[in-house]
Amino acid sequence: MVLYKIIFLFSLTVASLKSFEQLPVQIFAGDKSIDKDKNVYEVFQVATYNLNKNLGIGGGGRFTGGEFVPQFSVSYQLMTESLYLNLFPSLQYSLSAKGIQYSLFGLLFYTPKINKSWKMFNQISFEPLFNNYQHIYSYQQIRVGLSYKDMVQFGVGVNLDQGNKSFLFNKNIGFFVRKELR
Repeated sequence: MVLYKIIFLFSLTVASLKSFEQLPVQIFAGDKSIDKDKNVYEVFQVATYNLNKNLGIGGGGRFTGGEFVPQFSVSYQLMTESLYLNLFPSLQYSLSAKGIQYSLFGLLFYTPKINKSWKMFNQISFEPLFNNYQHIYSYQQIRVGLSYKDMVQFGVGVNLDQGNKSFLFNKNIGFFVRKELR
């Protein structure tokens, strides 16, 4: 319980030092999205403090499976006009699993301009999650589409995930709409 309080206070401190101006919201409708057994819902929030142009530290957590899981992370980011890469190795503590879990979240955007109003929108995100004993889950999300005036993005995508130590594989192919709230 002390670890939860430390990470929560760290998150509040970091968030007050540097706030980000965007919150992306994405809706994905795929061929498996109507099957409730296959859907996974998760709320994930981490506040990051940049130490320099490329490195940062973060704290926060995720609410998943009815549990809040606090998290501490290191962040590496690279940003150009049309490319954004963030690698986010982290440690998190799960009460239900009674231990520390390790993950590497990765996010890549490639958004080259087509003209004044339109850009290509390409996104890859992934995260493998392990504990000391086994693979817990991994996922990969791929999006390919268009962005209109940086206000809304849409296109086709696929969600892939692998669960437990046997790496049971699932895929969900469909369409997405994405909006960054500023």
